[in-house]
Amino acid sequence: MAGRGLPAELVLFRAIPGPLGAGKPMEVSAAGERDLPEQFELAAEGYLGEVADRVRLAGLSVRTVVERGPAAEAIVDYAEKMEIEQIIMATHGYSGIKRWTHGSVAERVLQAASVPVLMVRAQEKKAETSQQLMLCRRILVPLDGSEIAEQVLAPVRSLARAVSAEVLLFQVAVDLPAATLGNEWGLLPVPGEFAKEEQEAQAYLESVAASFREEGIQVFTATDMGPVATTIIDYAAANHVDLVAMCTHGRTGLARWAFGSVADKVLRAGSTPILLVRAR
Repeated sequence: MAGRGLPAELVLFRAIPGPLGAGKPMEVSAAGERDLPEQFELAAEGYLGEVADRVRLAGLSVRTVVERGPAAEAIVDYAEKMEIEQIIMATHGYSGIKRWTHGSVAERVLQAASVPVLMVRAQEKKAETSQQLMLCRRILVPLDGSEIAEQVLAPVRSLARAVSAEVLLFQVAVDLPAATLGNEWGLLPVPGEFAKEEQEAQAYLESVAASFREEGIQVFTATDMGPVATTIIDYAAANHVDLVAMCTHGRTGLARWAFGSVADKVLRAGSTPILLVRAR
């Protein structure tokens, strides 16, 4: 992400096999060759060094870290120990998060991390094109009127100020099942049928937007109706959104999503990077 306005250091992290927090192994075996853990470590350090060199070309401050242990646990442990403010991870392959299995590394990090986690879908691109910066010009913030959902607003404000992004506050005023939206089994809503719900949602979003405007952040509001997750995904695609920011519900993060919840569906089915903030 092109976040040169953020006064942050980027830590490139890789976990390698071994007990969590274990010390360095003997560098040379009895046969005079480096043992397998040492080879893993050297390979990881070499890879991260190459990536760090490319990142520095963008003018960013970066350092590399290799730790031993199960990947998810090592990531979360290091983030807590070093007071990391945000974790950034990529989904694997063009099918992205749809390829997750229950208990995957990214899922376990989302469940356990106490800091915001930014998920970016990996792209099937050539190396030279994948090095291009991702501009963050427009942030979509879906809200539902609850205090839990509003906990995403503080990190969104900080990010929007730092990168001069505009914020789109969005609410699905009426959750309509897909079967009601004009297919052979349903009918389109009558114009004005949900006017009250839309007016209430718009008034709520404007009240939230006021605090952004007071801080000089460019903010817009919008409402829609339809299946909540699908409507969020479609709105993000239609309005050239660079980042979706949402709050997970409850102290256990994804563990309480019941796979099929709104944030879970947006995360799995959408193609836009998503910033997830755990509710407290």
